[in-house]
Amino acid sequence: MADLRGGRLASNFALMPLPDRVFVIVVEGDAGRDPDRMPLLSRPEGVQVLAPAFSSMQHATTFLAQAQELGYYVKLDYIFPVDGRRLAQDFPGHTFRLDPTPQSFFPPPLAGEGQGGGS
Repeated sequence: MADLRGGRLASNFALMPLPDRVFVIVVEGDAGRDPDRMPLLSRPEGVQVLAPAFSSMQHATTFLAQAQELGYYVKLDYIFPVDGRRLAQDFPGHTFRLDPTPQSFFPPPLAGEGQGGGS
């Protein structure tokens, strides 16, 4: 799983530029769809807000299908293409992971609870 900060892909060796286009998952808020907001699928991780980004539409849809098979519920609104060079500027306060698996993105369920996920 790669970590995206400041519009770059951080690896163990060097900072590499992101693809020109990545895809993010926009979810419906608790109050329903709001065209003035674009809430991303995300979760808190300490003081950061962790969000997945995908190198292709296929990776995004595969992530969603696998999440559903594992019992995670994502209140999908749409999958949105964004400029990888502007990701950090367009979504301040978010830390992005490129092409994560659902197992690595969603927290494990607490004992006795169903699995969940979303914004």
